[in-house]
Amino acid sequence: MNKRTKLVLVLSTLAVSTSAYLARERGKARDRSSFDANLREARIAFEDFTATRYNAGAVTGVIRAKSGYLLEPNMLELFGDVSIRTLKGEGGKKYWDQLYCETATAYFRATNLIQLLTSSSMDHVDLRGFVKLETRHMTLETDSAVYNSEAGILQSTTKVQLSGPGHYVKGEGGFLFDLRKEHLNMLGPIRGGGSFEMP
Repeated sequence: MNKRTKLVLVLSTLAVSTSAYLARERGKARDRSSFDANLREARIAFEDFTATRYNAGAVTGVIRAKSGYLLEPNMLELFGDVSIRTLKGEGGKKYWDQLYCETATAYFRATNLIQLLTSSSMDHVDLRGFVKLETRHMTLETDSAVYNSEAGILQSTTKVQLSGPGHYVKGEGGFLFDLRKEHLNMLGPIRGGGSFEMP
């Protein structure tokens, strides 16, 4: 085989390999353009996540976690020492409600991340792992809970422990707590006792 034949053979092999590579890359590009919006793919990741809410220049809410992930199309997942603080009350009677857990997943009424970041309202939040709510008058502890932001209700179907000045109660069937009205309904059987009044 002479040098000219070898050169033609090498160039032909190179051309075929390049064509195959370009065809494969075009196929990948087509697959990316037809992205399925129902897939929960992480798009943005945060370390030492902090989100702050303001009203008239004053801080009214702070959310913190060790890490956070925005997922397509409508989820925010928080991991590690999640804390949610919300300012309540008016005038000189303001106080902070504090909610802690290991992980939280917030679901928004959005069809994509742009809508989620710009104009979407929250639907609900799943809270998991050592969930603890501290208010002015009591502390609630459970393994998991769901917060419905539209109704302002935190609820759980797992065992709950309620404690505060002069009382300690356990509920086996969970609870339903209206955070706006500060109305608590514990599900039995219930054990414990003490004097307890909510405003």
